[in-house]
Amino acid sequence: MIDIHSHILPGIDDGSRDTEMSLKMLEFISGQDIDTVFMTPHFYADINDPETFLLARRKSFEKLVSAITKSGIPCPRLLVGSEVHYYRGIGKSEHIDKLCMGKSRFLLVEPMFRDWTPAFVDEIRELGFTADLKVIIAHIERYLDQDRDLVDQLLNDRSIYIQANGEFFTDRRTRRKALKMFGEGKIDFLGSDCHNMTSRKPDLEEAMEIITGKFGKDALAGIEENNDMLLREAMEGS
Repeated sequence: MIDIHSHILPGIDDGSRDTEMSLKMLEFISGQDIDTVFMTPHFYADINDPETFLLARRKSFEKLVSAITKSGIPCPRLLVGSEVHYYRGIGKSEHIDKLCMGKSRFLLVEPMFRDWTPAFVDEIRELGFTADLKVIIAHIERYLDQDRDLVDQLLNDRSIYIQANGEFFTDRRTRRKALKMFGEGKIDFLGSDCHNMTSRKPDLEEAMEIITGKFGKDALAGIEENNDMLLREAMEGS
């Protein structure tokens, strides 16, 4: 299984504060049925330009790899990406392709939290045409109280991929809704969105167990197929 959404890179966003925390997170993950982790720090266009962000991401990754080598801890395969907060004109931005997952054309997009508009949804849906991108909507569960028609436009657009956090399943308050969406085939990818080892720790294995406990051992086959597609493109290019 792949964790496609995490904030493990040290000192780059509101996730891991240092390499020590990152190592603890990775060691915890290594005990789970997770073989690959995408490290997806936040990218905010109003704070950073892509070049500055990519340089900081590379330095953080190199620092982490060095710490892993010195520590000798078991570790899953690590790949880089980004969680790109939506901004107007996103599809026309220079270097947007460098913010994708590895070498792929998959872009993890964090929608805006203010009220969604038809223009926003249209721009997200058009990213595949304007920038030749494959959009993954991050943590869909956070937006289910938005205008239902606009949410449904994204959920029902099969050119758009939907990612849910493990917490959506592990939290008893949202578990029923999460399982309903999963059963309806409206979730394409899973991610822990982990930030630390306390309030937002890597919890993807627990979520997987809940899903298979409800739907059976083969329930994650569709997720695995999507993971294989993403991993192949991320490592080889689309």
